[in-house]
Amino acid sequence: MPSLPPVNALTRMNATVKDLFIQLYDLSPLDLEILFMLIGRNHSKNNNNNGDESMTLDEVSKEVDRDRSTTFRSLQKLVSLGLCVKETKTIKEGGYYHVYSPVDMQTFKVETEKRVKELQKSLDRLLKKFEADMHKAISSMYEKNNNIVQDYILLFLLIYYK
Repeated sequence: MPSLPPVNALTRMNATVKDLFIQLYDLSPLDLEILFMLIGRNHSKNNNNNGDESMTLDEVSKEVDRDRSTTFRSLQKLVSLGLCVKETKTIKEGGYYHVYSPVDMQTFKVETEKRVKELQKSLDRLLKKFEADMHKAISSMYEKNNNIVQDYILLFLLIYYK
């Protein structure tokens, strides 16, 4: 599982769409490569009206120059995240195979907006918790310091009036 880059990867001036997807979907470089390859292929096929824009596991593996099992794991992740669609095709002579294609851009946009809103809510919640925790810590420290001062005063009074 790839480690997430820090949030500042999104807030710097030269942040990219890839940075956003890495943060929102926890995608590896290979996951991103496959996703953008499928989207690009889908876009070019739609512009050329060549019909089916989906790809088999073997086609994707060859395109990204990775073995089938590694490619399969990335495709499964993309399908589970709702970024790709896996369809079963039947062979006339018997049997079947799977093809993969990206979800339509509107669905992708809606899902990404939803995740951005969830991230914003999470950050807002964290900030409120941080504020409450800081208030508790400061109050506790003030109380502790107050008790220490009172202890010193009592000690001083006991020594002075002894």
